[in-house]
Amino acid sequence: MLKRVNRETIDNLNNEQLMVLYANNKNNAQRAFAVLYERHKGPLYRFVLKSINNEAQTDELFQDLWFRIIQHKDSFNPKQKFTTWAYTIARRLLIDFYRKQGKRFEQAFDEAMPEHNEEPTGSYALPEQVLQQKRHARALQQAVTELPPEQREVFLLFHEGDLSLQQIADITDQPKERIKSRYRYAVKKLKNTLQVLL
Repeated sequence: MLKRVNRETIDNLNNEQLMVLYANNKNNAQRAFAVLYERHKGPLYRFVLKSINNEAQTDELFQDLWFRIIQHKDSFNPKQKFTTWAYTIARRLLIDFYRKQGKRFEQAFDEAMPEHNEEPTGSYALPEQVLQQKRHARALQQAVTELPPEQREVFLLFHEGDLSLQQIADITDQPKERIKSRYRYAVKKLKNTLQVLL
């Protein structure tokens, strides 16, 4: 019974508390890590995938990302948000990845093209609705790839990472006002592009 209470308590901790528990190697440290991984694996994976649009390389980088989180757990500052810390590591990993290929991050980010689509479809949707949803998803994906690299990065961090503009400013080491402008321009450009495509 005690194990179950501890497990439920751990499941209800916030990200920062989980990371501190994991970093301190306390009892239930592995459970704390497992909860963090479950909460963030999807958004972090999608951020890396949509940044490079290569599934095989994404899988490798995603493993490296979690290895770095484990390796640098002692450097986590509980006063900062876990998501800011994790996405900073992810972004640096992507920069290193592109540097090894002889490309600047912005150049490589700009060259990334989608290989697949992730369209949610209702289980009881009519064929016309499914087709329209797929068309809209493809149009949005295409519009996102056509954004300038800095705007695309901010847009993906905001929507895939579910990060605030302040967190994105911290991750990219840019002023918050610049991040707000990039996001505003990205949304405006997406609206204009989607009106033409749809």
